[in-house]
Amino acid sequence: SIYNDFLEIIEKRKQNYPLQYIFGKWEFYGLELFVDESALIPRFETEILVDEILKLDCKKDKILDIGCGSGAISLALADNLKKSYVYGIDINKEAIKLSNKNKEKLNLKNVDFFESDIFSNIKEKNFDIIVSNPPYIDEIDMKTLEKELSFEPQNALYGGKDGLFFYKKIISGSLDYLSANGVLAFEIGYNQMKIISNLLIENGFEILLQKKDFAGFDRIIIGKRR
Repeated sequence: SIYNDFLEIIEKRKQNYPLQYIFGKWEFYGLELFVDESALIPRFETEILVDEILKLDCKKDKILDIGCGSGAISLALADNLKKSYVYGIDINKEAIKLSNKNKEKLNLKNVDFFESDIFSNIKEKNFDIIVSNPPYIDEIDMKTLEKELSFEPQNALYGGKDGLFFYKKIISGSLDYLSANGVLAFEIGYNQMKIISNLLIENGFEILLQKKDFAGFDRIIIGKRR
């Protein structure tokens, strides 16, 4: 009955179970997406990343989204850039299923989701933009996560001891996959701006943008291949 369902929701909320998972859907960049425990719940802050990519004055024909989760970033970009083609990848089979379910729901044809461990399964080259909101929480912060986050996939949160594991891999690997003036766009953790900027510069990128989120935390960094 509805009453029993309601009691179950209250019980789950008492345990800090995320409301988004209870409802099974959530909005991101004006799109209603299915969400489940196979992927992180799309965050409002990540909409800034999509915004900044859409504002970029660069070629956007071919875009790669690394660690697509529910497909939020890929789908928002595909929806707003009808002439572009977006490739979304994730290491998690269940996340790819979820992304594809969202693609079908939104009936978007200019996006493709498939399984890949970072670049391991990517056959295409010359991407104009590579975007990623990778796992970036370090070992220390992992220990103090708020209870709600414990229900989200931990491998989508934990970025290795220093939180930088995926940035290092993506930045160095991207040189084989980006076009000559290609752009790399990241969401980052609150304490990572300086170190990720340096990683980009060391790998031959110039910094196009560094941006904070609405709470004043460092959140977005975009670099362009020199």
